[in-house]
Amino acid sequence: MRQKLELRHPIVINGKNYKELEYDFEELTCEDYTTAATYADSKALRASQNGKPNASIMEQNVSFHMYLGMTAVVAANRESIDIADMERIRGYDLVEITQVGRNFIAGRSEELSGQNSSERQSEVTPESITPESKK
Repeated sequence: MRQKLELRHPIVINGKNYKELEYDFEELTCEDYTTAATYADSKALRASQNGKPNASIMEQNVSFHMYLGMTAVVAANRESIDIADMERIRGYDLVEITQVGRNFIAGRSEELSGQNSSERQSEVTPESITPESKK
Protein backbone atom coordinates (compact mmCIF):
# COMPACT_ATOMS: atom_id res chain seq x y z
CA MET A 1 0.00 0.00 0.00
CA ARG A 2 1.45 3.33 -1.06
CA GLN A 3 1.90 5.90 1.66
CA LYS A 4 3.43 9.36 1.75
CA LEU A 5 6.19 10.89 3.81
CA GLU A 6 6.07 14.68 4.08
CA LEU A 7 9.52 16.26 4.03
CA ARG A 8 10.50 19.23 6.16
CA HIS A 9 13.49 19.74 3.88
CA PRO A 10 12.42 19.16 0.25
CA ILE A 11 15.02 17.58 -2.02
CA VAL A 12 15.66 18.00 -5.71
CA ILE A 13 15.87 14.75 -7.66
CA ASN A 14 16.47 14.82 -11.41
CA GLY A 15 15.47 18.49 -11.50
CA LYS A 16 12.17 17.92 -9.69
CA ASN A 17 11.52 19.37 -6.23
CA TYR A 18 10.05 16.74 -3.85
CA LYS A 19 8.14 17.98 -0.79
CA GLU A 20 6.81 14.49 -0.12
CA LEU A 21 7.91 11.00 -1.04
CA GLU A 22 5.77 7.96 -1.72
CA TYR A 23 6.88 4.64 -0.30
CA ASP A 24 5.46 1.14 -0.55
CA PHE A 25 6.70 -1.91 1.31
CA GLU A 26 4.49 -4.12 -0.85
CA GLU A 27 6.82 -3.28 -3.77
CA LEU A 28 9.91 -4.34 -1.80
CA THR A 29 11.72 -7.35 -3.28
CA CYS A 30 14.23 -9.73 -1.73
CA GLU A 31 16.98 -7.85 -3.56
CA ASP A 32 15.70 -4.52 -2.18
CA TYR A 33 15.69 -5.91 1.36
CA THR A 34 19.24 -7.23 1.09
CA THR A 35 20.36 -3.96 -0.52
CA ALA A 36 19.08 -2.08 2.54
CA ALA A 37 20.90 -4.54 4.82
CA THR A 38 24.12 -4.20 2.81
CA TYR A 39 24.07 -0.40 2.96
CA ALA A 40 23.36 -0.55 6.71
CA ASP A 41 26.16 -3.06 7.30
CA SER A 42 28.56 -0.90 5.29
CA LYS A 43 27.72 2.17 7.38
CA ALA A 44 27.94 0.17 10.63
CA LEU A 45 31.36 -1.15 9.67
CA ARG A 46 32.61 2.38 9.06
CA ALA A 47 31.10 3.54 12.34
CA SER A 48 32.63 0.66 14.33
CA GLN A 49 36.08 1.51 12.95
CA ASN A 50 35.60 4.92 14.51
CA GLY A 51 34.87 3.35 17.89
CA LYS A 52 31.08 3.72 17.77
CA PRO A 53 28.85 0.79 18.79
CA ASN A 54 27.06 -1.32 16.19
CA ALA A 55 23.60 -2.83 16.74
CA SER A 56 23.55 -6.19 14.98
CA ILE A 57 20.04 -7.14 16.13
CA MET A 58 17.63 -6.30 13.30
CA GLU A 59 15.02 -4.73 15.61
CA GLN A 60 17.65 -2.37 17.08
CA ASN A 61 19.67 -1.57 13.97
CA VAL A 62 18.90 2.09 13.27
CA SER A 63 20.97 2.13 10.08
CA PHE A 64 19.01 -0.83 8.73
CA HIS A 65 15.70 0.87 9.59
CA MET A 66 16.84 4.04 7.82
CA TYR A 67 17.96 2.23 4.66
CA LEU A 68 14.86 0.04 4.68
CA GLY A 69 12.70 3.18 4.71
CA MET A 70 14.80 4.67 1.92
CA THR A 71 14.57 1.46 -0.08
CA ALA A 72 10.76 1.46 0.26
CA VAL A 73 10.79 4.93 -1.35
CA VAL A 74 13.02 3.66 -4.17
CA ALA A 75 10.76 0.61 -4.63
CA ALA A 76 7.72 2.86 -5.10
CA ASN A 77 9.60 5.17 -7.50
CA ARG A 78 11.99 2.90 -9.40
CA GLU A 79 11.98 5.01 -12.56
CA SER A 80 12.85 8.30 -10.90
CA ILE A 81 14.59 7.81 -7.51
CA ASP A 82 17.61 5.80 -6.38
CA ILE A 83 19.36 5.23 -3.06
CA ALA A 84 21.92 7.99 -3.73
CA ASP A 85 19.02 10.44 -3.95
CA MET A 86 17.69 9.16 -0.63
CA GLU A 87 21.06 9.64 1.04
CA ARG A 88 20.64 13.40 0.51
CA ILE A 89 17.72 13.48 2.96
CA ARG A 90 18.65 15.49 6.04
CA GLY A 91 17.51 16.68 9.43
CA TYR A 92 14.31 15.45 11.00
CA ASP A 93 13.36 13.79 7.70
CA LEU A 94 16.01 11.15 8.52
CA VAL A 95 14.21 10.35 11.75
CA GLU A 96 10.91 10.06 9.88
CA ILE A 97 12.26 7.71 7.24
CA THR A 98 13.96 5.65 9.96
CA GLN A 99 10.63 5.30 11.76
CA VAL A 100 9.03 4.08 8.54
CA GLY A 101 11.62 1.29 8.31
CA ARG A 102 11.37 0.49 12.02
CA ASN A 103 7.58 0.17 11.81
CA PHE A 104 7.98 -2.28 8.94
CA ILE A 105 10.43 -4.45 10.91
CA ALA A 106 8.14 -4.31 13.96
CA GLY A 107 5.26 -5.54 11.81
CA ARG A 108 3.28 -2.33 12.21
CA SER A 109 1.69 -0.45 9.37
CA GLU A 110 1.11 3.29 9.59
CA GLU A 111 -2.62 2.89 10.18
CA LEU A 112 -2.09 0.50 13.10
CA SER A 113 0.56 2.57 14.86
CA GLY A 114 -2.09 4.78 16.51
CA GLN A 115 -4.15 1.90 17.92
CA ASN A 116 -3.57 0.43 21.34
CA SER A 117 -2.98 -3.28 21.80
CA SER A 118 -6.55 -4.00 22.96
CA GLU A 119 -7.88 -2.75 19.62
CA ARG A 120 -5.61 -5.20 17.76
CA GLN A 121 -6.57 -8.31 19.74
CA SER A 122 -7.40 -11.42 17.81
CA GLU A 123 -11.05 -12.02 17.03
CA VAL A 124 -10.60 -15.75 17.59
CA THR A 125 -11.29 -16.89 21.15
CA PRO A 126 -10.47 -20.51 21.98
CA GLU A 127 -13.32 -22.65 23.26
CA SER A 128 -13.17 -23.94 26.79
CA ILE A 129 -12.52 -27.69 26.99
CA THR A 130 -13.91 -28.49 30.40
CA PRO A 131 -16.17 -31.43 31.30
CA GLU A 132 -19.12 -29.01 31.53
CA SER A 133 -18.60 -27.75 27.96
CA LYS A 134 -18.93 -31.30 26.55
CA LYS A 135 -22.62 -31.61 27.60
